[in-house]
Amino acid sequence: MAKTFLVIDDHPLVQRAIGETLHELEPESEIHYVGKLGDARRHLRDNPGTVDLVLLDLQLPDSAGVESLTTLREHHPDSPVVVLSADADAPMIMRCLDLGAVGYIPKSMSNDAIRSALRLVASGVPYVPSQVLSNEPSLRLRPEPAGTRSSDPRQLGLTDRQIDVLKLIMRGLPNKLICRQLSLAEGTVKVHVSAVLRALGARNRTQAVIAASRIGLKITD
Repeated sequence: MAKTFLVIDDHPLVQRAIGETLHELEPESEIHYVGKLGDARRHLRDNPGTVDLVLLDLQLPDSAGVESLTTLREHHPDSPVVVLSADADAPMIMRCLDLGAVGYIPKSMSNDAIRSALRLVASGVPYVPSQVLSNEPSLRLRPEPAGTRSSDPRQLGLTDRQIDVLKLIMRGLPNKLICRQLSLAEGTVKVHVSAVLRALGARNRTQAVIAASRIGLKITD
């Protein structure tokens, strides 16, 4: 199925480079480009539910730092966001993941590395730069359980409903929106979230994104 991407970056050359790579990876994809947060919000508002993935630069003419990510997650929580930024500091990466980003691609990486990262996020796999995270002891998860290195979440021993919850966690949705999307009680969702985190060996949602990235876990249907 053709996918729709929204690239939010105010540098035309960067827009073009990202767009060309996405078209190579997803030839049938539809790509929209905006250079300001306000334009991005209007596009998402006018086209609800049509954008499969947002690629966001943190430095925009009308927004700086994590403000743009916070705004998008608050007003458009159903739209998964991957940050594509010149800032490669681990604390910034962690903050963005904490705010609901489903991936983080530093612009300082090599062209081949960025291409590989875009391939992953375009296919629904969260991406977190291991070369950055490995330098932070606080980000190291316990070793993955044997046999979990598979893109199929069923290999984690999760039920179908828990897999549904996992997919929404990987899209950055909070419990209340998961309840709404799956028509489940909040207490039931909390139980499923706990089971998902336990299966991934993660203590929180941020670590769940990192774990999913490390094992190449696909979050798309």
